[in-house]
Amino acid sequence: MAGLSSSIIRKVGEAQKADRIDDFDEKSGYAKSTGMYFSTRPAFRIPEEPFLSFTQYMFAHSYGSKIALVDAPTGKTVSFEELEQQVMALAAGLGSIGVCQGNTVILIAPNSILYPVVFLSVMAIGAVITTANYVNTFPELERQIQDSEARLVVTISSLVQKVKKSGLPLVLMDEDGVSDHVSQPDDAPIFFLSNLLRSDSSKAPPVRIHQEDTAALLYSSGTTGMSKGVIISHKNLISSTIIVFSPLPPAPVDEVILCVLPMFHIYGFSCIVCANLCKARTVVVMPQYNFESMLAAVGRYRVTVLPVVPPVILHLVKRQPGRQYDLSSLRDVGSAAAPLGKELMEAFMKMYPGVQLSQAYGLTETSGLATLIFRQEVMCIGSSGKLVSNVKAKVVDFDSGRFLPPYEKGEIWLHGPCITTGYFKKNEATMATIDSEGWLHTGDIGFFNNEGQLFVVDRLKEMIKYKSFQVAPAELEAVLASHPEITDAAVIPCPDEEAGEVPMAFVVRSPGSTLNEEKVKSFVAAQVSPYKKVRQVVFTNAIPKSASGKILRKELIQLLRSKI
Repeated sequence: MAGLSSSIIRKVGEAQKADRIDDFDEKSGYAKSTGMYFSTRPAFRIPEEPFLSFTQYMFAHSYGSKIALVDAPTGKTVSFEELEQQVMALAAGLGSIGVCQGNTVILIAPNSILYPVVFLSVMAIGAVITTANYVNTFPELERQIQDSEARLVVTISSLVQKVKKSGLPLVLMDEDGVSDHVSQPDDAPIFFLSNLLRSDSSKAPPVRIHQEDTAALLYSSGTTGMSKGVIISHKNLISSTIIVFSPLPPAPVDEVILCVLPMFHIYGFSCIVCANLCKARTVVVMPQYNFESMLAAVGRYRVTVLPVVPPVILHLVKRQPGRQYDLSSLRDVGSAAAPLGKELMEAFMKMYPGVQLSQAYGLTETSGLATLIFRQEVMCIGSSGKLVSNVKAKVVDFDSGRFLPPYEKGEIWLHGPCITTGYFKKNEATMATIDSEGWLHTGDIGFFNNEGQLFVVDRLKEMIKYKSFQVAPAELEAVLASHPEITDAAVIPCPDEEAGEVPMAFVVRSPGSTLNEEKVKSFVAAQVSPYKKVRQVVFTNAIPKSASGKILRKELIQLLRSKI
């Protein structure tokens, strides 16, 4: 595996210019004649070898004894050499229990240093990995198991009672307390990962995996509807890693990434684990998010890069933990998965002047990041960065379909080798989202500036329509979060007979706060246009969010409807 040619990654300089038009602007990336925004970064060639799995690509270079993974609670480490050995042994083990090329394996577990071992081994034998949130109810898991056509469940002992209802064979990643509650039907056996890891790696099933073959089915969050299986190919993952990280200078030898985000989500799966391991960066793994544990891990392992979601940025600002924890090793904090407001960004940078804060943008359908800011680049406040290499974009007017120039807001469309080919077994949803030319219609609202940096405003489906105006919930949430007595907030549309919809805010007050509805409404009204004013305020103890940090507005909307 480690013997693949270094030609797998070849920089081709300005080859992408062949796809650009004469009026292409080198600064913004915008070409007026086509209405397209091109990446202003150097283009990179995706490997030409047709039969290449993501696992092969990852281990194309040997990093030997360099530490790949660290278990945050125990300090246990796995070197890159050990990681490859474990992956190939498990690949053989999975083959020995009947997992074949094209089969789907569902992984239901919290983060661990075994998590990447499992999904890389599944990919290595040409099977398909699908990941699920381990806190989901069985009916939710059952829907994904059936939709993905899973043949095997990989999980942990404490979840056996929940997942054994599927009737599928189980592989347990741990053996704690197994004898207390493990009893499967005769035709649905239980295997132990520790045993499978002892398999002879030379006996892994011989397979030919095409880059276009499906590597993973990652289910979209379902914040605006039922969750759908996004097809992620081996080429998608390879492309995402190459075009996002190849322009970066070599990582410092002490570069340490903390993975506190769930690996079942595209952000943790692709952007943190896959991409950073491919670039020989050490990844410290936390089982799940806990604010204090995260801060302690930063100090203990001298973490340099902390990828998070906006609620964590909010905690870092509101709780001011720098006085209790050693955060001196931090060089970069990156935010993605949801918009990060201008006010919150400014507050963070003021509080942590030695740390570069950046925002990135991507979707499950882009196999990772579509825009970001690198350490050496200057970020415009509120921006999600520039298009990554080899990716193009359009900003499209909602009504006319006209392609929009810099500073004009519209729906963001994306095109490139990291874009999914569609949703598993859902042709209508695929055709509604990806057009015949391969453009992904993201459903996100935004604009580019003259520097080629993208500003994501909100979701098209979540826009509040006040009379003839459109109001972005994320904009109002950023204003609310800037109030010193508000720790969190969410904004949804509330039906109104005259206006159609008006903004309604759910607010979490700081402990001891006496903030009332009128004060909140006045605070917002002083900072926004009249049509954007919050008309109603509801105080609550918490804002419902998905595991990736996205506000679950549909839950709040359902709550509102139940009371109307």
